[in-house]
Amino acid sequence: MTTSNEAAPEHLHYEERGNVAVITYDRADCRNAMNTQSYRELVAAVERANASEAVGAIVLAHKGPVFCAGIDLKAQPEPKDPVTGIRPTVATMGMANDTSWVHLMKRSKPTVAAINGAAIGLGATHVLAVDIRIGTRAASFSFPFLTRGSMPEFGFSALLPQIVGFGAAIDMCLTSAKLDAEASLAKGLLTRLTEADDALPEAIALASEIGKHSLLQVSLTRQLIYDNAGEGDWNVILTREREAFIQLFRAQRAARQAREAAAGGG
Repeated sequence: MTTSNEAAPEHLHYEERGNVAVITYDRADCRNAMNTQSYRELVAAVERANASEAVGAIVLAHKGPVFCAGIDLKAQPEPKDPVTGIRPTVATMGMANDTSWVHLMKRSKPTVAAINGAAIGLGATHVLAVDIRIGTRAASFSFPFLTRGSMPEFGFSALLPQIVGFGAAIDMCLTSAKLDAEASLAKGLLTRLTEADDALPEAIALASEIGKHSLLQVSLTRQLIYDNAGEGDWNVILTREREAFIQLFRAQRAARQAREAAAGGG
């Protein structure tokens, strides 16, 4: 486990296992429901992993039988910001322009979620921005927005139809659907289903393999998929791919020249 001079987070654990950063939600007494403090700690942990030269990929995991029960509705509200007049909440922070959770996930190192239980409300919406979601038979996704008098958040209204299709997304939201592990896999909410009791070992192993690749190569690949998934202009798509290849080849050439220069100097 890595050491740090920063104060240890209270609601999660951060650990580097080889080239993988494992971030574990640990508010089992609250079913890992998220409040402003736990959200800030989560963002800080992801940023810490992104800044670590030893880390090639990130795993999100959890303690207890529930992955995340959504927003902690019992949390005490924070005072309003004296400058903006806005009261900080998980929603205002996680959906802020340019600094939202989706923005963070998009620019982060590859992410894998290990889901051993229910992902409810925000628990489901925020994990859809993760690259790969591995679940056990105990995993489930629930979207109780209408029954709770709430609304989709964290980019969910775009992410869900991208993953499951427009018609299925409308159906899930309007019926406050709950999907078990098999149905979640069939719809793409889970990208992999493990027969193990704990998805974490498989998630770490997969993240470790991904993390062995060139970070630039992985980042460019992810960026192309993000940018081109909804792009209808093939010229734009192909231009982005050409530019990514050029950027990668130039970096590879520079690295090769640096190695040759170092070998020649020795």
